[in-house]
Amino acid sequence: MESKRVVHDFDFIGRILEILRILQEETDEHTTISQSEILRLMKKHDYPCSARTLADYLKVIMKELNPEDEDGYVDKRYTVSDYRIIPKGLEEKLHARDLGLVHEGSKKLQLRDLRYNQLFSFDEMNQIVEAILFVKNIDSAKKEALIQKLQTLSSVNYPKYSPFISETTGKISNSLTSVFEDSRIDEVVVRNNLELIRNAIKANNGSGKKIAFNFNGYDENKKLIPRKNRDGNDKVYIVSPYHVILYNGKYYLICAMDLNDNVAIYRIDLMSNITDKIKQIKFDNQKMTCEPRKPKRQLRDIPLEWNDESASAFQTEHLYMFYGEPCKIRLKIDRDRYTLLHDYFGNRYEFKNHIDEQWDEVEVKCVPKAMESWAMQCSDYVEVLGPEQLRKDIIEKCQRLLRGYNRSL
Repeated sequence: MESKRVVHDFDFIGRILEILRILQEETDEHTTISQSEILRLMKKHDYPCSARTLADYLKVIMKELNPEDEDGYVDKRYTVSDYRIIPKGLEEKLHARDLGLVHEGSKKLQLRDLRYNQLFSFDEMNQIVEAILFVKNIDSAKKEALIQKLQTLSSVNYPKYSPFISETTGKISNSLTSVFEDSRIDEVVVRNNLELIRNAIKANNGSGKKIAFNFNGYDENKKLIPRKNRDGNDKVYIVSPYHVILYNGKYYLICAMDLNDNVAIYRIDLMSNITDKIKQIKFDNQKMTCEPRKPKRQLRDIPLEWNDESASAFQTEHLYMFYGEPCKIRLKIDRDRYTLLHDYFGNRYEFKNHIDEQWDEVEVKCVPKAMESWAMQCSDYVEVLGPEQLRKDIIEKCQRLLRGYNRSL
């Protein structure tokens, strides 16, 4: 029986893909490769070809992936970051182009000292890996798997430049570990809650709409139980949503209740039965519909713009996600403990004066109830000087604690 004739030989596709794989895996911002080394690796991986064929393949790949015309001229809109395959002398060529040296800027590049322009620099990779390690609701196995996948987007040399990855195993270094908090409900529920909240915030061309939900807490059986009204029914919270903040591994909704103009804060993972259909109308078979959100201008202490800076300021003023109206608070702090102050308030504190050789006076802005908890937590190094009412509240709390601890068990 006559064998079927092969019309086309597609081996060249495999060779091109192998060249790209070699460039991506073996090269990076610190490591280049020669054509002879590419030829050696191609032969090792059963994709042998001649030096001339390799040069032709490289020219084809670079023509498709790099923003350069046949004559070597490069449009001024492009920088080195727009190139995928970077040969020797490219940076110098682009610099000459920017200086107006047309002849130098249009020279053909030699196919030497090649490297692949990775999607992430090593610094960016380290930032992403560090962020994964800091996530508290992912266990070590999942973190390991995510980081292994992430490394496939870089070269094999990345572990040499990472403080988090073992150079010998390519895994998270044995000297590092992170905290896992298995304290959240189903991640799918959290994501669904976030999606509905995000859409409610963006609704009506950004003017937003209200949402309703039940709010839960854990009981002795580690089950989520909804808060109750006085009549024993599940309490329904109706709020105007504005912003979401991620704090200490949890998502929080920044919102406002209908009956006041203060900011309220609720953990999103503790919400259930969330909906934006909250207003009952008297037609269309009692259909539930949405209701417009309360405008931001009617509220106190709500950031009009939401970004890293405003969210960070909001978090320091609402320490531990306490809600209430922040005010200026004067503190007495041990002069050797400014790191403690900086860890919680960043640069958002103001030095006032030296009290004596050990103590200084500083001022921060914070919700009083949050400061009450923080000052007691750090009572060896911090004392509240004012407002006077906050001092009285802390004194009363200390007296209650003393009475409780003095009771016999």
